[in-house]
Amino acid sequence: MKKMIALKNGTILTPLRKIYNGVVLVKGETIKTLGPADQVTIPPDAEVIDVRGAYISPGFIDLHLHGAWGGDATTGLEEDLRKMSEGLVRGGTTAFLPTTLSGPLTQITKATACIQETMAKKLPGAKILGAHLEGPYFSMEQKGAQNPKYIINPQPEDYLPLLEKYPCIKRVSAAPELPGALELGQELKRRGIVAAIAHSNATYQEVLQAIENGYTHVTHMYSGMSGVRRIQAYRVSGVVEATLLLDELTTEMIGDGHHLPPSLMRLIIKNKGVDGVCLVSDAMAAAGLGPGTYDLGGLEVVVESAIPAVFEIPNEGRNYVAKLADRSAFAASVATMDQLVRNMVKYVGLDILDAVKLATLTPARFQHLEQEIGILAAGKKADITVFDQEIVPQLTLVNGEIKYRAG
Repeated sequence: MKKMIALKNGTILTPLRKIYNGVVLVKGETIKTLGPADQVTIPPDAEVIDVRGAYISPGFIDLHLHGAWGGDATTGLEEDLRKMSEGLVRGGTTAFLPTTLSGPLTQITKATACIQETMAKKLPGAKILGAHLEGPYFSMEQKGAQNPKYIINPQPEDYLPLLEKYPCIKRVSAAPELPGALELGQELKRRGIVAAIAHSNATYQEVLQAIENGYTHVTHMYSGMSGVRRIQAYRVSGVVEATLLLDELTTEMIGDGHHLPPSLMRLIIKNKGVDGVCLVSDAMAAAGLGPGTYDLGGLEVVVESAIPAVFEIPNEGRNYVAKLADRSAFAASVATMDQLVRNMVKYVGLDILDAVKLATLTPARFQHLEQEIGILAAGKKADITVFDQEIVPQLTLVNGEIKYRAG
């Protein structure tokens, strides 16, 4: 019988409240109880871990990442997903949605099949929640770092066999203005799959139609989406304005300190609230590996720390970013979730509770998983990250097992 684990002497972030001098008792895969030290009795045979004043938080949840720590979700190889799982816990991530890119349908199918097979196995670190298909149903005008060679319109004969065979698909990102995209949204809604607007040149009216046909989320706010523009002399709102305005839509931010300046992140939070936006890394395989030249969906990518003087965040030398080789656009990110939370506190000015909520409870709600993860409470899965005052992870538990311990 596995011994109970007791995390003591920490500040618990549930993340709805702070519990000072808190204790969390973990039994098996779940949280048995938690509370102030004077209200929780630690069994004499428990494994006691003194966190020495650190924060005890729900494990971070990343709903949008293509790779990390040398692993690439698009290869269709279990080895890559295991690399991601093992590395992600170092950044406090306990659960994630491996995300595909626009590519041949055969490759997307292979990657999805691998995700479904691998998520059923015991992994070395973070657990897989399912698959997120980002593309290939995108607007060419808003393709960003998606390979234009593989961008197509949605057709039932392509996506229905995929959705039928692979229930691991939990989210699909697409441009709703494309021919066939509204029918796709209806099908996703029918199956309980999150339909997200992404790489879209839609107008406000087209976004309204998308909502009516099942779309509820907007992928990486401000990246690959239309804004206000003139059509026949009239200003027409785009996806940016629709997302900020409409309560029916949730969204996400790549909070890596490059994709969005603090002012835009504050604007998003001011409009959507911490319940309407979550943090995602949108990371690629180079996340955690440092600067160099890498590949993203067949496109050459350079990872560097260069930040122009006009940007709101100073160049501090190790805040790396991925760009297309010609520096014309960002190419995913190389951030880890702890970095995103740290940026929310350091640059955006959020309280630690709100910053953590963006990486835990809010993404769990977006995927309808808050009954299991994203919050610290008795009976929930013991997905926990412990981090110090600088928001550097010290300990990560997944399903009650210690998967990472610093130093």
